[in-house]
Amino acid sequence: MKQSIFKTLFTGALCLLVSMPVLAQEDELKDLPGFIDFGDLSSAYGEPKISINIGGTLLQFVGLMSEDSNPETSEMMSQLKGVRVFGYPIEKDPTVARQKFGEVKSTLKSKGWEPVVQVNEDDEQVLIYMKMNGQSMEGMTVMTVDEEEVMFINIIGKLDPKQLGKVMEGLDVDIDSSLNLD
Repeated sequence: MKQSIFKTLFTGALCLLVSMPVLAQEDELKDLPGFIDFGDLSSAYGEPKISINIGGTLLQFVGLMSEDSNPETSEMMSQLKGVRVFGYPIEKDPTVARQKFGEVKSTLKSKGWEPVVQVNEDDEQVLIYMKMNGQSMEGMTVMTVDEEEVMFINIIGKLDPKQLGKVMEGLDVDIDSSLNLD
């Protein structure tokens, strides 16, 4: 019995220690211009299926790892402060997800974010917004919602469009320049 209590306390302490840096990262990111708060949909849809919260330190580490093989990616990663991804499965009614989607869209507009991609197709919506500062981005947000899931992605930090283009080219991503993004 004592061993069971020890394991429970040890596991609880370990979880607390692991979660503290994540919470601290979130607090540090909140004041940056590229941060957007998506709120929480757990009460409607349960725990997120995908939950990623990576801070600047880990992004810089990943950038250093790719420095020799892909200098453009390394340079871009060194400018990022955080990447946040939240995805919730929708098993029943997508109303709450669509409402949150609309709230975040309004927040982005009110904070000066610029819409660059908007897709409204049948029961699916996709939005991409950028927070610009002169010729560089301070953040990018991608949101999707359909009948099965809602996804929120927030990239925080300086994104140079030229660097981003080189990275996409290196990853063999073809961006169709004929798309009208207005």
